[in-house]
Amino acid sequence: MPSYHQMGHDSRNLLYEANLEGYSGAILSPVNSGEAETRGTIDDPPREGFDFVFDPQLYFPNTVRGELPGWSYFPSDVDTADHTSQVWWDRLLDELAACAIRLSPSGVCSPAIVPKVYGLEYYALCRDIALRLAERLAQAGIQVLQTALVRFDDLSAPDAAPAIASVLTAADINRVYLVLSPDLHPRRELSEVEPLKGAYRLIRMLEESGTSVLVGYSSSDLAIWKAAGARDVATGKFFNLRRFTPARWDLPPEGGGQLPYWFEEAMMAFLRTSDLLRIRDAGHLSPASQANPFAQQILDIVLAGSDAPWLALSWRQYLFWFADFERRAHAGQLDIASTLGYADEVWSDLDHRGVLMEERTNTGAWVRAWRRVLIEAPRPSVSENGA
Repeated sequence: MPSYHQMGHDSRNLLYEANLEGYSGAILSPVNSGEAETRGTIDDPPREGFDFVFDPQLYFPNTVRGELPGWSYFPSDVDTADHTSQVWWDRLLDELAACAIRLSPSGVCSPAIVPKVYGLEYYALCRDIALRLAERLAQAGIQVLQTALVRFDDLSAPDAAPAIASVLTAADINRVYLVLSPDLHPRRELSEVEPLKGAYRLIRMLEESGTSVLVGYSSSDLAIWKAAGARDVATGKFFNLRRFTPARWDLPPEGGGQLPYWFEEAMMAFLRTSDLLRIRDAGHLSPASQANPFAQQILDIVLAGSDAPWLALSWRQYLFWFADFERRAHAGQLDIASTLGYADEVWSDLDHRGVLMEERTNTGAWVRAWRRVLIEAPRPSVSENGA
């Protein structure tokens, strides 16, 4: 149901942005804000019932950026410690729980570190860490989300999704923060069919078990996650907040040389300025784009040939689309399979007419892959898989 802001550098103003009321919550980042600023954000919600979730973000400690080392729970020996040590984790969890109580968000994601080797032992460790954090916060009324950091390519194995789901659902925690880690640049769409099918099945099995899923670092692939039944999805204004990769930590906080992109639902694609004009002239701007309150402002700039920057507007145009798509999908106002089918037809029409995008990789190939996922991904019940 809800869409979440994946908070990044200088993102707080977007919580209060007119026309972005479709977001029901935010994933707070200690990389970009200190404790005092984060507490100020929580104490000043954009509206009643807004769901603030704090993610401690220990994923890549050896590439720490920003404010994270200044947080009280951040361990000074994080790079050298034995991450299988219960004593080490208990000390960290004591500090994290105390910090969470001071902040008082709606929820806290359990801490997770990118392992040298992914496997069921790693997921069991993550599950146990979440349970121990939940014990510490049981009297504080703060929900714990079990972080499931999953290597995307591993999900191509047929038994991966059931096995991971079985481990995660063994915890008495009814909400999972799913972070998929692909070996992919943040600007590229997920297009490998087999791991996408595995991710679809994992979400499906978790939701069928009664464990609601919040998929972090989402982009236009929210179409797959919502079709699989994910309750919640999160995205950010920067491309490196729409994909979980090591590059998310290596890029500078300003977003890594961001360029303005228009998101077009009729193609399920991000378009550069010249592409936007081609698609408009070809008559393929979707009703969703035409109803987007930030779209006309961008078109006014582009059609006038103005040099006025529209990067900030492009963030808002995309963010509005994301929350609006999630709303329509949840309300049954659009059929995701039909939406992808139409986008596939648009790409075929453009190819037939010789309309090529400015970026060579912008071919729409992922749309066909996503259609295959919806058609081919098995939809077994949890009980049939032992999860």
